[in-house]
Amino acid sequence: MSILAVQYIRPMEQGWSLPHLFKCEDGQTYVVKFINNQSGSGILANELIAYRLGNLLGLPIAPYRIIQITRDLVDMFPVLKSLDIPAGLHLGSLYFEQGTTSFEEVNLALCKNLYHAAGMIVFDHWINNWDRHIAESNLLYLPDQRKILIIDHSDAFFGPDWDKEECMDDVNRMDIFWGPLYEMFVPYIDSPDPFGHYVSLVERVSEKAVIEAV
Repeated sequence: MSILAVQYIRPMEQGWSLPHLFKCEDGQTYVVKFINNQSGSGILANELIAYRLGNLLGLPIAPYRIIQITRDLVDMFPVLKSLDIPAGLHLGSLYFEQGTTSFEEVNLALCKNLYHAAGMIVFDHWINNWDRHIAESNLLYLPDQRKILIIDHSDAFFGPDWDKEECMDDVNRMDIFWGPLYEMFVPYIDSPDPFGHYVSLVERVSEKAVIEAV
């Protein structure tokens, strides 16, 4: 089910896909990536599939909704017209006004849900998301809740340009991702088997559940 965008707010200050903020009929504000963004529609597919798979593991992942933008709304704002935004379905993630991606200023010891840190790493390896380990912008810290959310899965599945044939060719491929973002988690995943629980969760995901996510 899609929800209707009722108010355009502004462009976001960062993001390769040039997302924009919209208020929708549910009263919430969403960071919306357009179907005709410069990196292609595969970004939207990756975002939505990864969100659904992340939910299967119970991870703290920002909620996504399919957003309907009308021609009337586009015509009201020159910036949307200049981007040639098509009327129809786009993809939005819930916007958190207090959220920050600047982890240099975050005291992770105060974070309430870092017990999911190992799960975030397992998740990225499962979906072959190659850039979160180096990109702080793919995690969001909510200081008012003292929680971390996973955001931005554009480069899952080795990037947004995959097709069915490429996906099948890579079925047995597993790259190892490790970088500065994951390294911040090391003090919080120091246990005899830090990844075992989440690996077990992945192994228990049924083929039917994966097909439904796609």
